[in-house]
Amino acid sequence: MTTAGIPPIDRAFVDANQLVERYLDNKLPYKGQRDLENWCRANPDYVRERQLSERTVASLKLLEASGMPQDLSEPRVPWWKKPQVLGLACAIALASLVACAVLAGKLTLISGRLEDAHRLATQGSLAPPNSMHALRIQPDRAAGLGNAMIKVDHTVPQLIDVGIDMSYSSEKRFRVTIDKRDQARALVLGALSKDSNGEMHVSFNTTALSSGRYDVSIQALPLIGAAVDAGWLTIEVR
Repeated sequence: MTTAGIPPIDRAFVDANQLVERYLDNKLPYKGQRDLENWCRANPDYVRERQLSERTVASLKLLEASGMPQDLSEPRVPWWKKPQVLGLACAIALASLVACAVLAGKLTLISGRLEDAHRLATQGSLAPPNSMHALRIQPDRAAGLGNAMIKVDHTVPQLIDVGIDMSYSSEKRFRVTIDKRDQARALVLGALSKDSNGEMHVSFNTTALSSGRYDVSIQALPLIGAAVDAGWLTIEVR
């Protein structure tokens, strides 16, 4: 099929427009080059008649005689495309990944040690109390109320004696569980008894607790049967 306005390629057209010479001089546009190549592929006799192979050999001889021989061997592969270089690059990349993994592990270990050091600096070791403070509190009788609260400062060494009013309970023995909020269980005190005033006493060193909030739950321990929830309070440590 021929495009309207463009004459078909034939022998006369190729000769009249010197397409072969322009092709050899690299003066044809891209589409013209492809069209001429397709036409020559369909008309190999024309190429033989033009004796292009002989002319090519003669051109190479002239180039060689003028001191400009052409290297017709396969083009050399750039050094960065050689298989050896690719293998070396892969080995370096793998070694880099291993080194990054090792460094990440060391960083995690160092971060853990820094956290431990920070925790130790924040909490400190137990310090002997220089005073004793007694207080009395009535626990909440339902969980989550947050009304019964004890506030202490762990940077001030004190021995706090908390008298928890359990006079409303008919039981005499209790278990106290202390959980640091959003972390873990801190302490469990079992088989505590209330005195004649109906108070159950719990004493602690303020430097033994780190900053945060502690949820305290109290369970009554009947002689027969399971423990029963009896009270709740909160300890806030600054």
